[in-house]
Amino acid sequence: MHLVSIHRYPIKGCRGHRVASATVDHLGIVGDRRLMLVDQNGRFLSQREAPVMARIAPQFVGDTLEVHAPEHDPLIHLVDPEGAPRLVEIWGDQVTAADQGDAAAAWFSTVMERSCRLVAFGSAASRPVDPTYSPRADAETAFTDGYPLLGVLQESLDDLNARLPGPVPMARFRPSLVFSGAPAWSEDDWTELTVGDLVLDAVKPCARCVVTTRDQVTGAADPSQEPLRTLATFRTVQGKGTMFGVNLVARGVGTVRGEG
Repeated sequence: MHLVSIHRYPIKGCRGHRVASATVDHLGIVGDRRLMLVDQNGRFLSQREAPVMARIAPQFVGDTLEVHAPEHDPLIHLVDPEGAPRLVEIWGDQVTAADQGDAAAAWFSTVMERSCRLVAFGSAASRPVDPTYSPRADAETAFTDGYPLLGVLQESLDDLNARLPGPVPMARFRPSLVFSGAPAWSEDDWTELTVGDLVLDAVKPCARCVVTTRDQVTGAADPSQEPLRTLATFRTVQGKGTMFGVNLVARGVGTVRGEG
């Protein structure tokens, strides 16, 4: 089995992009979901309620965040990890984030057509991994749904696509690391993976949501609720959800490289 590709999502819920290599630290891929949009109450925003986020394409150019959206001038923003503290909420967790200022807030509010602010997982932030599944007491994540990394297997997507009326791209599942060279669904048996100079603990399967039914370029929803509808027919675990991919936690710091 080998690592095929690496994907980074600078702002939670917004469009991701592929990178040739990445540094992984205790929070996951450096530059991955260290930023988040929140509403007026400080609650995180995602494609679940704001599909327009799939049209927002952030990317780091050096240390500078560059964000593009159709019909809008780009936002050029230097992330401030020491910005004004703002208490935000993500999946019930309270995190002291670093507010990124009024100019960024105004740009995103215009694009999103709702009042929101950009916040960073700055130096004051801390968010432990769910202790039920954490491989160690000090494991943390940033603004991911719950775990630093998501690993998926290309062969599993191939098997799913063979069951669908039409194939879907891997982007629908918003992975961190895409692997290949193993039987479909064998990721269910992963316990640990060695990738480059990193060891990754496989802590639990990933339950999937309605975001998998959204086109990751346009934000449009599939009218048949695919691929989630078909996936649910054979990958649902009672009481836990419909599974695709595995949540991963790295041991230490290292570098990973994809193909090409």
